[in-house]
Amino acid sequence: MKYVKYLLFSLFLLIPFSVNADHIYNVDMKINIDKNGNANVTETWDVKADSGTEWYKAYYNLNNVEISNFKVTMDGSSLKYKNWDVDESLSQKKGYYGINRVNDGVELCFGKYDMKKHSFTMTYTISNFVFNTDGDQVTYFTLLPNATVDHFEVNISSYYSFPDNLDVWGYGYKGYAYVKDGKITMTNEDGLDEEYVVLLAKFPQNTFETTNSYSQFPTFDSVLEMAKEGSYEHDYNGYGYESNDSGLIEFLVQMAFYAFFFLVPMIITLVKVSGSGYGYIGNKKIDKKSVPMFRDIPCNKDIYYANALIFLNSFGYKESNILGAIILKWVKENKIKFMKPKEGLFNSKTGSIDLTTNVTFEDPTEAELFSLMRAASGDGILEAKELEKWCRKHYTKFLNLLDKIKNNEISKLKSENHIYKRTNKQECKHKNVLDDSIYKDSTELYGLKKFLDEFSRIDTKEVLEVHIWDEYLMFAYLFGIASKVAKQLKNLYPDSMHFDDDRYFDYNTIMFIDNISTRSVSAASSARSAAESYSAGGGGFSSGGGGGGSFGGGGSMGGR
Repeated sequence: MKYVKYLLFSLFLLIPFSVNADHIYNVDMKINIDKNGNANVTETWDVKADSGTEWYKAYYNLNNVEISNFKVTMDGSSLKYKNWDVDESLSQKKGYYGINRVNDGVELCFGKYDMKKHSFTMTYTISNFVFNTDGDQVTYFTLLPNATVDHFEVNISSYYSFPDNLDVWGYGYKGYAYVKDGKITMTNEDGLDEEYVVLLAKFPQNTFETTNSYSQFPTFDSVLEMAKEGSYEHDYNGYGYESNDSGLIEFLVQMAFYAFFFLVPMIITLVKVSGSGYGYIGNKKIDKKSVPMFRDIPCNKDIYYANALIFLNSFGYKESNILGAIILKWVKENKIKFMKPKEGLFNSKTGSIDLTTNVTFEDPTEAELFSLMRAASGDGILEAKELEKWCRKHYTKFLNLLDKIKNNEISKLKSENHIYKRTNKQECKHKNVLDDSIYKDSTELYGLKKFLDEFSRIDTKEVLEVHIWDEYLMFAYLFGIASKVAKQLKNLYPDSMHFDDDRYFDYNTIMFIDNISTRSVSAASSARSAAESYSAGGGGFSSGGGGGGSFGGGGSMGGR
């Protein structure tokens, strides 16, 4: 009996409990450094309160720095300033903001309004943001004190465009600090978990017109030494580049440049020979020119299988294509519906998707994608640019999911022995062998692509199965030609594209799906490229810890 009690107690400890707490979803901080070295800040918090009376952000260890011109808006409406008393009630603070002055700094405060989600925007000026050392000018500042935040992004600009080789460092968090397009960007896709964000940047002498200096920092090296104290390198394997050794990168760039004219022809030849690393038994090839048109839906109408074959055969695979096909699949299965605007026409800019229905999915990756899209919407109604905005901030999670969708299907084919390792080069010159069933399905799949590309030029009234137009379109999304096929269907069969129930769906909806799919993947890919491009300029990965002694540091932020 005693052991049963211990077992029950252990299981009790493992039960997950939901703990209500104030929640900061996102912090977006834009800083512009003027000619005199002062920083003008616009900082937006997306938050939801659970208890307490106020939100606050502390700036301690200010020395020569002053915070001024502090103002706050909530959901676009201005709040009123008042002399701040942290002990006042919620009703006394709601609609107001103020500064709580403490011995070693200030706390920027604004009242909670209720326990619902709101967006607060602070604007303020940080004087003496830049200081002089012997030979350089430096910014060394805690931009976000100790906090728990789902996502943050800091963008720093100035009166001039920062060069790509500007020296910048980030401390206190796992993420990036880099220079691109004349701005310093600091971000961490996974947010902060009781962490902080410290910026260290070195500017050439006389960049800013300031006389500000500190006796404890006579040289830049003395600042860097202070910043590095207590810092450590995160494990960035799989997160991006594994090293930000600029000397090694420069060497590799030079080697690539000198070898360019020798390597490129060789690479092109190898790509033509090896393709995707997969080949057919007996080294058979699909002759795209001679493949006949195929009017039926191949691959047992399985969009995941077809998506994998498009990748394996290099039929023009793109990450965004499966997303459009899945969204249309959900429409057909009545898992989601499109909402017609109250005013105006549904189009790629005004459309929205209702994700509020409680639905179940047999495929766990579909459930994950649905959950991701709901998170992007915030309220279950996904508007045109919300997924694009979310993907720009959570690019790794989004792109990894699309990769997983493809890789899961390939793994399934391997487990079923439709893809296996070759025994010798006579069997196949590629290491991964695709069997005859894949050859047959791939040939029919490419035949369907040719049919969809050409059906408007032939007598489609005899050969096109109009009642399965939605299935044609799902495969058209996989090929990246959905907008073209939809336009042809609209011209030839204007009454075909609709459902018989209350789901709003027409040609504009097809364009909306195509737009939201391509733009979201493009946003995620661009954000990933920007974060990884530090190897060509200033900055790199941020360090954990460190940054001690930075101005504005030592405090915290959040709700209370």
